Amino acid sequence: MIKNELAGVLYNRGTANAKAGNLTQAIEDFTQCIEIKPDDIMAYNNRGSAYAQQGDYIQAISDFTKAIGISVNDPVAYHNRAVAYFCLKEYDRAWGDVTMVKEIGATVNPEIIRMLEEATGK
Repeated sequence: MIKNELAGVLYNRGTANAKAGNLTQAIEDFTQCIEIKPDDIMAYNNRGSAYAQQGDYIQAISDFTKAIGISVNDPVAYHNRAVAYFCLKEYDRAWGDVTMVKEIGATVNPEIIRMLEEATGK
């Protein structure tokens, strides 16, 4: 139980650090959380988001993919990964993840769809 509590503290601290713009510290906190609780989907999503905010889209995609591996019906991870793919101009992969979000029954940010349509002419 103590390990789960520590993982929760690290997750919450990572979230606070990310909100404050302390992305490097947030990534460290989420990494420690994942080491304790390797099935924490939100820790992977949030660490991936922090990497994306730093411009490290490859690492972000890796984290979002790990979250999807833990829960194949996690629309947040697909949505976040679509954005990261878009930033890398991997539009077909971005569209694939947008489609998955819709198939899961979740809503895609209309701005992402607009940007993809504009970039691809679809």
